[in-house]
Formats: sequence, C-alpha cells, structure tokens
Amino acid sequence: MKTIELPYGHGTQSCSIPDDIDCVYGRLKSVEPSVEAGEQISAALLNLIGDINFDKLRNAKSVAIAVSDMTRPVPSRLIVEKLLPWLAEFGIYEDQITVLVGGGLHHPATQEEMNYILGEELSKRVGQVLPHDADDRAGLTFLGTSPLGTPVYVNKHFAQADFKIVTGMVDAHQFMGFTAGVKGAVIGLGGRETITGNHVRLFQPGAELGEMKGNPARIDLEDCGRIIGVDMIVNVVLNTQKKVVKAVAGHPRAAHGVAVEFAKSIFGVSMSSADIVIASPGGFPKDINAYQAQKALTPALQLVKPGGTIILVAQCIEGAGEESFEKTMSLYDDPSDLVTSFKEKEFVIGPHKAYLWSRTFLKAKTILVSDKVSPELAKTLMVKVTKSLQEAIDDVIPDYTADLKITVLPNANSVIPIKA
Repeated sequence: MKTIELPYGHGTQSCSIPDDIDCVYGRLKSVEPSVEAGEQISAALLNLIGDINFDKLRNAKSVAIAVSDMTRPVPSRLIVEKLLPWLAEFGIYEDQITVLVGGGLHHPATQEEMNYILGEELSKRVGQVLPHDADDRAGLTFLGTSPLGTPVYVNKHFAQADFKIVTGMVDAHQFMGFTAGVKGAVIGLGGRETITGNHVRLFQPGAELGEMKGNPARIDLEDCGRIIGVDMIVNVVLNTQKKVVKAVAGHPRAAHGVAVEFAKSIFGVSMSSADIVIASPGGFPKDINAYQAQKALTPALQLVKPGGTIILVAQCIEGAGEESFEKTMSLYDDPSDLVTSFKEKEFVIGPHKAYLWSRTFLKAKTILVSDKVSPELAKTLMVKVTKSLQEAIDDVIPDYTADLKITVLPNANSVIPIKA
C-alpha cells in the first residue's frame, strides 16, 4: 500500500491506497533558505530594488506599516522588527510609527490576534497598532477613482501617514496572478467598495491564477496602489515549511516583480489531468475556514477530469469563516442554481466565494475532509464531509476501475498548474 499525507491544520491527514494506483504529487520546488529569515530581510532593506523617495522618508513625521491578519503565515513581527532600526537611520522613531493589521473584508483583528501577529512587546514599542475595518466609513479616506472605475477608499491612518510601507507574502492568487505588493494596502486596508470594485474583475479575460501580464484585476490593483501612494514594500516568499526563502524590499512594482519571478520558479508545477485530485491549502492558517480553503479548489479544478472527484483536506476550525458567504450558500439547494444566479446579479464580495466554491461542483464530485465542520454547515455548503482522508478515499476509489490516476496537491494554494 502507498501512503498519502497532506497538511491539515497544525498537523496532517493521511490515507493508504493500493500500490497499483498511479499517484502523482504536484510538489512545489524544494527550496531551503540560505540564511535565517531575519538576515534575509535585513539584507533586502540594505539592497532596495527600484527607486525610493528618501527625501520624503527623511522629512516624514509619521510612518504607517501595513501587515497581514491571521489568515496569512507572514512573519510580520520579524519584518517590523527589522524595519524599526532601518527607519531610525532616517530619523523615524518608534512612537512615530503606526502598524495597521489589514484583513480586507475579514473580521477586524482582535487584540489577542494582534498580539499573536506582532507580539505584546513589539506592540508596545511602536506608536500604535490598529485593526482595519473595511465597513467603518469614518475610518476610511476616499482618494479618487482608478482608471478602470474602482473607487479608492483606504484606512484613514494609512492615507494620512507621511510615508507608507506595505508588507506581505508573495503567493499564487486565483485571479490576481500573485498576492502581495500593493495588495496589502488596496485590499488589506481598503474599503468594501474598493475591494468589490477590484474583485469584480475576476470574471474578465486574463484574470487568472499566476498571470500578471494583461490581468485586469492586477492592473486595477496597481493603479489603486498608486492613487493611495504606497511608497515601499517588504515582501517575502515562503517554502512549504513556511520558511522565508526570498525577501525583497523597495519600490512597490519593481520589488514585487522580482519576488514574483522567484515565486514562479517554485510554484509552477507540470501536471496532467487526473480522476481524483486530493488538495490541501497547506495547513494552518490557510485552512482556517472554508472561505480561505476555497482557494485550493482553483488548481484542483484545473486538473480534475470532468466527472472526477476533488477531495479538499482543510480543517476549517472557524467553520465557513465569512457570514455573507455562508448566507449565500444557504439560499440554494443546487450549485448550478447558485452559479447561474450569481452571474445574473450585481457583484458582491463574500457571495463571490459562494460562486467560486460552487462552480467546482459542476465539474467534479467534491468531498471536504474536516473534523470541525458540522453536518448542518456541510449541508449549507452543499458538500459531503468526512472526518478522515482515509474515509474519503475509501468512498471514491470503488467508483473507478482500471487506469485510475490520483494527483496530490499538498500546498494547493501556491501551485500554478502547467498542463503537461
């Protein structure tokens, strides 16, 4: 028997299959860090990519730093710790710095979450650490409209800062090409109207996984970033062990472009279609809820044969993870009705994940492996749930006979399938 093992929460899920089954792993390129993460970040700050307005930095009275929320495994504490002495060299001291925890339309970070992200000691060193709320109109500043028509609302503390820095992790994104760059400000610290205006472009040609050139969602994102006035980014690329293998800092587009090219060399995986695709988002925090775990379905959907099976291995300790996503799912009993209805209505963030979730079911049978999703939620999500991967695989293997092929994606959120 062969053993299949994938990340699941803080641990793993595994199963055994007969030796004669063709089982292929879609593994990311194995890359180990040459030096520890802190050294890489420090080196990136000493070797900035692209042009930075140093006069603006030296004259700044306030600096805002955007960091990711709990749903991203970004080493935010370490990045901020390295930024503080770097900023001090330009006369920017700790009490002049505001750290903003951005999560887009996720719930505003709690104090406990902010302490987890930055650490209590670091939180006390800077001027203030604040959560972002995309629906708090009083906490937003309107800065104009992008060339593609997206209204640009951003966190007022970020808008008012003299110098604006965005941190983040470069990963594959299902319709924006890649994450990070100015995304941590435009989406992470954006207002609901801005996020909606940008995300509606997921239906447009070119808005694809791993695609940057000609991608309307990414083009709009960069335009919004310029309107906001992002001065600088610090981005990292992580390997499958969530270790930093590349750090960049500098001009938002130039530095991000270098990180993206490096990420492509790791995340692009040559694979062919399969009868069964077993996919994990990569464990915690990427499988913290169904709203986040859905991203693993995008590469799985590209690889599964029509009428095949996708097994999504995601713990989902927070359940659905987003109220409007769950509410939209609850309105339908058939995924085809939801997909059709969504395309006919005005685009709304939250329900868009219900569309992305449900479209999978139109091509393939889908099973969710989770010991945290209740039968009631499973019914709402229109998905069969098993508590173990072994139970799921035992359920589907008898449906197939000879020449069965299984593809395993242990870090599906980062995979960019290259069809062989």
